[in-house]
Amino acid sequence: MPQEPPYIQPGTFSLNVSGVAGFFGGDEAISAMQTIHHYKYRKWMGWYNSPGSWNVGKKFGMLAKSNLWDGLFPGPDEEPAKFFELDGKQGPKYVASRSGSVLEHTGHLAYLMMQKCKEELGERVDGRVTKRNKVTIIKTQPEPFREIPPHSGRHTLVALLPIGASFVTCALCGWTRDWFCFSMILLGIVSSGISSLVIGSARLKLQGVNSAPTAPPGDGMLMDGDDIVLLLGKEGDVATITRGRFILEYDPWYAAIGLCSFLLVIQLLGQLLLIPQGRLFGQTMFLCSFAVSWAYNLYLSSFDKEYIQERLILEELHLKEKHMRTYIFGTRTTATVFACLMLQPADGVAHKYVAADKWEDLGFKPDSIIRNFIPNDTQVWATWREKILEVMRRRDGSQDTCHGLFQINSEEETRFGPADKKLLRQLLKDARIAY
Repeated sequence: MPQEPPYIQPGTFSLNVSGVAGFFGGDEAISAMQTIHHYKYRKWMGWYNSPGSWNVGKKFGMLAKSNLWDGLFPGPDEEPAKFFELDGKQGPKYVASRSGSVLEHTGHLAYLMMQKCKEELGERVDGRVTKRNKVTIIKTQPEPFREIPPHSGRHTLVALLPIGASFVTCALCGWTRDWFCFSMILLGIVSSGISSLVIGSARLKLQGVNSAPTAPPGDGMLMDGDDIVLLLGKEGDVATITRGRFILEYDPWYAAIGLCSFLLVIQLLGQLLLIPQGRLFGQTMFLCSFAVSWAYNLYLSSFDKEYIQERLILEELHLKEKHMRTYIFGTRTTATVFACLMLQPADGVAHKYVAADKWEDLGFKPDSIIRNFIPNDTQVWATWREKILEVMRRRDGSQDTCHGLFQINSEEETRFGPADKKLLRQLLKDARIAY
């Protein structure tokens, strides 16, 4: 006789979606919070029942500086600017044209400046094309702002939607006497509003680099592959771009950040315990407030943080379109000669270029600049390099002499073979286009 299968009584388990709602939308909420310092009134517009309280609390609790909060919210002890992705990106190589000093890696501001210049369309220069090189000239401006005021944005009016939805759903829960859902929506409004106010209260500043009054001009170039940025101006203004950074000052708000983060974590625990006790209508209202708030956070997280910072740095450094000019050259050699000519020191009083015998006193080494672009040291390249240097030495003299240097002379005709002569002619033609 076959045995009958054992009878298993079906369970009564059910998953309450609102019980795990505190984990939903955390990434969007964190991303939305990371741009709060850039915009005016943003810190005052956080009074809505935002999802992702657990993620936000655990994330921003790491900002609080004390042993107690470090124990509750473990994680790396980062500076606030890095925490909000306002710092930490590695910038391109920088070569100073006067001192010859080289920074293999610059800071976050130089990274932003390079990214901005890469986006420029630029003016195409006619000539031979092998691989295009983009050169942007930036004339730095004095006295950058140090404390950065927040800007206006259209999101202020959009914030009224989640705020209105949260208060209306909260009121409807109270009207139907569903005090469990009423209290949880109200707690979400209060915790999110206080957290936005506290976290958004930092002062955003631009930390520059001070230089001596007698320091020479800080002319130099940022180099990132085929993208070159020439920085022309005073040492301090150029150093602000290469070594400056954004900073966020939170004193004396660190303890308050810890309390707000703890409140956000408590909010999740309350939701897990109390929302299942509510009625279906109240739970539906709770989820509706979450849905509208999540959509608003998604809208805020869609903002391009790097674009915001690029626009910010241009405004704070007083850089406008007339201070920036981009050219696109067809070859590396044309870009090299153009960069050398632009970095050549000039006498502002006499409106002439400084004589070659004074280059060493000024620390200007054009040969080193050329080698940073093109380190080739064959006979053809050495001859080409010497011709370029001679053109720079005679730049204020006869133009016919300068143009003559862009031609192969009789001695070079006999010294080089057909292939080398062809290459030298091409290189000199590229240089003539830049000149």
